[in-house]
Amino acid sequence: MIGMTLLTLGLSILVLGLFVSFALSISKIRLELPADSPKAWLEARAAGKNADRPFAVCAGDSITHGAVSVNYVAMLKERLPEIDFANAGVNSELAWNLFQRLDPIIALKPDFISILIGSNDANATLGFSSSLAYLATQRLPEMPSPQFYKEMLTLIVRRLKAECGARIGLLSTPPIGEDPNHYAWLRTEEYASIVKQVAFSEGVDYLPLRERMCAYLEQAPKQRAIAAEELSRATQRALWANRMLGKSWDEISAANGFHLLVDGIQIRSR
Repeated sequence: MIGMTLLTLGLSILVLGLFVSFALSISKIRLELPADSPKAWLEARAAGKNADRPFAVCAGDSITHGAVSVNYVAMLKERLPEIDFANAGVNSELAWNLFQRLDPIIALKPDFISILIGSNDANATLGFSSSLAYLATQRLPEMPSPQFYKEMLTLIVRRLKAECGARIGLLSTPPIGEDPNHYAWLRTEEYASIVKQVAFSEGVDYLPLRERMCAYLEQAPKQRAIAAEELSRATQRALWANRMLGKSWDEISAANGFHLLVDGIQIRSR
């Protein structure tokens, strides 16, 4: 009996240790900037790093950060070795947050800037509790809404146009989930249309990421994905599978029944 009690206690301590380790890992992911962030690049240049090569900044949220999904900025570096890239992606942020941190991006005087922001803006409107959570955690000045998103995206583009000579490209908002009949998909479609409106009204490039993804999904074989109601918990499960079980993002995506997404929001490497 004592042996069983000790075994149970040992297992409980092990499980607790795993959860604490996971929680610390998640906290680090949320707070840690990419190694090639604008701040890191500014410090490198201050230390004498050559700034003569063509330079691009990829700005956005966790999809750009690449800590909880495929890192497309790293992929760009491999495919375009003649260009230096800064990763200005920050997990969980909305367009309002990106507008607050434009200073280091502008200070780098980039030749190109891509902006992929809007998934969290759309996700924040998928329920009152979600809106309140983003309002509190991201310290927004008002409740998330399509109009607020459009205003902030417009301000981002206008400031970049006014203060640096970079060529600017706006990527359309990817879908949330892969079900065209779900309200999350339809909401991101609305946000993607806002990106297109802003790009054309402000005279910057429009990069049809969503359209390419949707075209692929139309041709892909139908498969059963996790229920839309589970998407709010899918990211935590995906992080657990990756950080604690060693699963790749592609493996997690396949287990969730997705073609292009990992957890319904983050993008896999396909």
